[in-house]
Amino acid sequence: MKRNIVNKLFVGVILMMLFSSQLFTQVTQTKRYMIVRSTPTYTLQFNIDYNQSVLELSGAYNDDYQSRTVYDGESFGADKGYGASVLSKITLNERGSVRFTQSLTYNRLLSYTFGSKTTVADNGKANYNCFTGGLGLEYNFTPAHKFKIYMGGEINASMINGDVKVWFENRGGTPYDESYKVSNSFRMGYGLMVGSEYLVNENFGLNIGVRIINANAFLKDATGTNTDTEFKLRDKADPNLKFAGARNKSFSFYSILAGVNFYFGVKEKRYKLN
Repeated sequence: MKRNIVNKLFVGVILMMLFSSQLFTQVTQTKRYMIVRSTPTYTLQFNIDYNQSVLELSGAYNDDYQSRTVYDGESFGADKGYGASVLSKITLNERGSVRFTQSLTYNRLLSYTFGSKTTVADNGKANYNCFTGGLGLEYNFTPAHKFKIYMGGEINASMINGDVKVWFENRGGTPYDESYKVSNSFRMGYGLMVGSEYLVNENFGLNIGVRIINANAFLKDATGTNTDTEFKLRDKADPNLKFAGARNKSFSFYSILAGVNFYFGVKEKRYKLN
């Protein structure tokens, strides 16, 4: 009799343990999910730009403006600068690796970014404004990851204007300077960009990149006379015209940019693992 009772108790304990184990396993399994987020269908990016002129746009050597090279048309006389840009990116494929880009950029290029340099005799300077709009394509190497690496290119159009001050040593006489104005000049060119994005969440992220712009690859021109104090950008060769020079000049610079991204169209799916 006692043995029957012990056997029944033993069987009951075993059944309770099995039931508890099954219940615990079931509860654990229902809490295990995998969350998958799709790539954004649209990205809006805002950047602050730091600029460095290259090729003939660069005309400040050792941080000193060279009036003679600008007057003779060898360079435009700029050095560094700053700006801001807005980029819109539309995803073209399901994976999210190809994006159609549209950009609006303002860049200011100056001989002296922070004031004028007073330690040199040459007190000339050159300041330019470059308003650029571009259309292009971008390839995203890691579209499904939080850390995205991309590169792209664009065709752009720019409106360039500015002002130039030239200093003349006038040996044997009193040094003097002359001021000129560069009126709105329409040019077309191209840009190349590489960068990375980091998704803080599905709606917000950070961006850093480098972009190089050749703003006047097409439509170079040099018009007017040597008596003009206001003229359009003289980037086409004309040895007989001051500020034009003996060869075509490139209005090129690169920008180090950093900013924020806003993402739209991110979809979330949950997959039950058990």
